[in-house]
Amino acid sequence: MKHSKPFLSPQILSFLFLILLFSFPVQSEPKPEETKSLIVETNTEIVSDFLWRGNSFVGESQNRRNGAAYQSFTYAPALQPSINVWSPEKKFQWSLFGNFQLTNRDDIDSDKRILQSRPGGVGPSYLGEETKFYDPYNQDPCVQSLHNKISTGAEGSDPCLGYSPNQGYGPKKEPNGNKRADGLFFSMSYHFDPSSLGEFAVGIWFYNTFQKTPNSLLSPGTQKQNPNVSGGPNNTFNANNPNAISRLTWHEYFVHWQLPFLKKFKPTISYFTQYSTENGGLMAGKNYLSFSGSYTFREEKFFRIMPHFNLGYAMGNNAVDNRYGIQDITTSTSFFFGDFFIKFAHIFRPDLYLWDTNNYYGYAGGDPNKAHWNRSSEDGKVTNPSRVYGAYNTSILNAIEQIDTGNSLRDAYVKTWLRETYTLQNIPAHLFYVSLGYSKTF
Repeated sequence: MKHSKPFLSPQILSFLFLILLFSFPVQSEPKPEETKSLIVETNTEIVSDFLWRGNSFVGESQNRRNGAAYQSFTYAPALQPSINVWSPEKKFQWSLFGNFQLTNRDDIDSDKRILQSRPGGVGPSYLGEETKFYDPYNQDPCVQSLHNKISTGAEGSDPCLGYSPNQGYGPKKEPNGNKRADGLFFSMSYHFDPSSLGEFAVGIWFYNTFQKTPNSLLSPGTQKQNPNVSGGPNNTFNANNPNAISRLTWHEYFVHWQLPFLKKFKPTISYFTQYSTENGGLMAGKNYLSFSGSYTFREEKFFRIMPHFNLGYAMGNNAVDNRYGIQDITTSTSFFFGDFFIKFAHIFRPDLYLWDTNNYYGYAGGDPNKAHWNRSSEDGKVTNPSRVYGAYNTSILNAIEQIDTGNSLRDAYVKTWLRETYTLQNIPAHLFYVSLGYSKTF
């Protein structure tokens, strides 16, 4: 019996299989695209003073705390770490900035009154001081009684249960420690794609202190009254009243526009509008317009030099004074040594009338009863903190108030002239600070 041959032999099948195999394009598995990671920029500085936009957030309050004159350079060092986190495409940016004061952190007795029932309360600055000078509104009869008993040596029962310098009636610590300036800044922004018009970014930022600070006062309708704080019926904004202060909560919207020319100098116009209502609502609605730029010499080198410039214009310094003008001209130069740097900065405040107000420096000694001590907002002068408190200053100011020539009108002019000559000082138009830091990008 014969068997027919198969139509396709095994050799022919193998050959056809190979042709079929190689006739299709060889496709390998697609490689997954590499995911871009976040960009993290860190910066840590130790600054000699916390200055920004011409504002002194610590140095000037430290002068009031210590009873020192305002100066162009104040040593109030702080640690300021910051971190910027960028999305992989550098569209979204999140920033954190902290301020932590390193010296003079504790509250101290700044009004130097020897008898008080509460911080900032009325009381004599020296034994024998007349009641009409230290308690003109009769706010604390107990302090008056104790002072009379101690200064005259009178005997008899004590209506105020004894004199205790550290617990009851004695010097008190006012809310003035630099720790009250410790705070955290948070910002988030979106950067649009560059175009022929330049680069735009929009965002919002918040700055909040961790503790209550005299630099941020509650509105009279919400604060707790302190019946003994000096100032009588006008004591609602007494910065020495712990119940009249709150945390600083400063919030702003902003727009940045980096111009499309001279790009190596990074010319940028920025607009900020404040919507927070700290300081009794005085600062809400304040606007700040700035023009800034910077340039780095020897970029990508170990040793680099970066000058920076900012011109800031205030459109309404606060809701009450509503003054417009150049708020600050800030220039700085940073010298980089690898990731380390040292920076020298100068702030010029050309329009001092923006600052010549009780709504910035506060009342003399924080006392609303002394609001008239800064009569003029056009002379570039404010009350010198070193000429307000203490037995020496108080005795001189009381002597001025006792002048009596028989002509009340003339006496008023003489008293005002002598008091202002003794207590007023020029507002520093130039401020300086220096910082040491380390920056790193991951």
